[in-house]
Amino acid sequence: MKNSLNFKIVGSGPTGLLLSIVLSKFDCNIFLTDLLARESLINKDKTYAITHSTRKILTKFRLWEKLKPYLFGFDTLSITDSVTSSFTNLTISDLDDDISPSENIGWVVKHLDLMNVFFQEIDNYENIFFMTPYKLSNKKILFDYQFFACGANSLDKKLLDFIDLKKSYNQSCLTFKVSLRGNCKKRAYEIFRKEGPLALLPLEKNLYQVIWTSSTLKSIERLNSDKNFLMDNLLTILPEKFKLDQIIGELNIFPVSLSLNLPVLNFKNLVFVGDSFHTFHPVGGQGLNSCWRDVNTIFDLFNKKYATTKIHLKLFKFKYFSSRILDIIFTIFITDSLISIFANRNLFLFPMRKFSFLLLNNSLFIRKLILNLMTKSLIYSRIK
Repeated sequence: MKNSLNFKIVGSGPTGLLLSIVLSKFDCNIFLTDLLARESLINKDKTYAITHSTRKILTKFRLWEKLKPYLFGFDTLSITDSVTSSFTNLTISDLDDDISPSENIGWVVKHLDLMNVFFQEIDNYENIFFMTPYKLSNKKILFDYQFFACGANSLDKKLLDFIDLKKSYNQSCLTFKVSLRGNCKKRAYEIFRKEGPLALLPLEKNLYQVIWTSSTLKSIERLNSDKNFLMDNLLTILPEKFKLDQIIGELNIFPVSLSLNLPVLNFKNLVFVGDSFHTFHPVGGQGLNSCWRDVNTIFDLFNKKYATTKIHLKLFKFKYFSSRILDIIFTIFITDSLISIFANRNLFLFPMRKFSFLLLNNSLFIRKLILNLMTKSLIYSRIK
């Protein structure tokens, strides 16, 4: 394969792995690298929400059926504003006709299951090579292009020339699994509170992933608190019908931020992907889904005729940015607006919040518009 292109992918999380699988379809060698070993990359206690745009992307690359046994779908999304005591339930009847046959608003998958499926897929490709940075550096390979999917705060990103626009929410997310009784089997919950939203994502019949946003100080206090105290604290937030049995597994915390990486005016053959490119507030579960839409765009750009000429590779980062920016700006606007409007006790915003739920509960058009924009994104019709 000496005439093949050599691509380097830094970062072997869900975004880096999907990117390696996608790029392996072309005449190229993929060198996938990470500081962590395969087992450490797989064994993380995290959970992801999956939207319909992601379902279509994974179907496009023949991964959906392989991942499907590990997905738990939800057919109802309960949204509550605890400050104004407003609520609504979005159901599959609010989905567009082209996605309603799936009988799910979205799906939830555990990190371990997702990574196992992706690594098993990578093992099937002879042109994907997973190795440590040290081993890769010793090979002295001349790379035609480099993709950085190593996270928002990675050292690699800090060492390279870039322009990073950031907004700090001064918040963090505390995540853990809980065993609950009295809940609806296939219902996800988004509860807006003055300190930040709390999401419950169903993993099994009585098992939920909690994504609890609050100030960083408060999140750290809860992380270090006694589990019984934490359960009592959580019960004051959950709907009255819930009965909390126990916290299962590890408690984790991660910072919340909004960021966008802008391409610098040079012609280096490197680009940022996923969380290295952009981050959003986790409200609405758009994070990983948007990262995989980056990957889909990269595939489409390389799939064009003459896509691997020297001129194309030099201009690739700008074509990539221009192709993704509208969807990213839209996602930033939606997630940031939700936090600005619903995560506070600003009395001047109460009428707007009340009216928003009034519209959701009485206008089928608004319900369908909001739900389908969030789960299909702006690029759904362009995924071929």
